[in-house]
Amino acid sequence: MKSILVVADIPYDPLAQSDVATLTRAQMQRTVGGRSVVATVDGGPATTTVNDFDINNAIWEGRIAGPMIN
Repeated sequence: MKSILVVADIPYDPLAQSDVATLTRAQMQRTVGGRSVVATVDGGPATTTVNDFDINNAIWEGRIAGPMIN
């Protein structure tokens, strides 16, 4: 399997039995990045911030309607 993401400040264990690992809570809190976009629900006044990757997946799967976010 080809690596598609390398997080430089989280150590990699070359002796691990698998290429897949679960991050600890502390490691997850150190992981930053990605893109977020502001969204509204049903055109209402309230806004929220969502991850564009998750929204695009939901649109592609047909769970929500709307244009893909570029």
